[in-house]
Amino acid sequence: MEFYMEMKLSIVRTIIGAVLILLADGPQSEVSGQTGQWMRVDIVQLLPDRLDDYLELQFDIVNPALRRAGVEYRSAWRTAEFGNTYERLFVTPIDNFSDYDSGGPLARAMAPDDLSSIRDRVRRCTASRQSYAIRYHPSLSVDVNDPSGLFLARVVMVQIVPGQGSAWEAFLKNHRETFRDTGLAFDVYERVFGPGPASWQIVENYSSYASLEQPTILERAFRNHADGVSAELSGVVMSVERTVLRYDPELSFSIAAPLTTRRED
Repeated sequence: MEFYMEMKLSIVRTIIGAVLILLADGPQSEVSGQTGQWMRVDIVQLLPDRLDDYLELQFDIVNPALRRAGVEYRSAWRTAEFGNTYERLFVTPIDNFSDYDSGGPLARAMAPDDLSSIRDRVRRCTASRQSYAIRYHPSLSVDVNDPSGLFLARVVMVQIVPGQGSAWEAFLKNHRETFRDTGLAFDVYERVFGPGPASWQIVENYSSYASLEQPTILERAFRNHADGVSAELSGVVMSVERTVLRYDPELSFSIAAPLTTRRED
């Protein structure tokens, strides 16, 4: 749990990824005018009979190589009870997009033949993989005071009506203090590159499954003003999808922390 607590300090501000994201108006924010932290999110669908092979490969070879390449952290997540059992999600920082011109971190840390072999082994374990470049929006998020022990993430994916990205950002920014005064804490991410429609992601972190019984952040923040909020968001939000992820400390690392010992099941 100590390793998790160290990692969480960076994860709360960087996840996920998964990944709520971009306005149809384009990747630049008209309201916040900020860039925020860029991250890469890889969502992998694994073949059930190759799950153990894939996890061993990540733990024994891929994570050490990423550390040698200077990757600051890698946070791993898995479906928590509700969703695809064989799905894994990995989040790593993007320091500079030009890094991909030379093949990315793994190409920096491994010989070409070794990298080709690793990629071939990964392909034999996976059914599919989707990759995204996402951007964290600190000016739209509400910080968590004590992130230790928050191993669950409720991820709300919000698809925005084309052309209404600025209205969505303005809503979050204008009501940030209302969320904070209500005692809420969450992170907001924008998906800028990758498959799927333009969407945003709101991530809340919890320490127990029982916490999932709580209403949404909008219901908690505006329980006495529901009609006004509905009117404000009318014509802005197209769809909402909710998933729950569980942090996987075994497959995660931080450059500032020692590697964990792989748990033997």
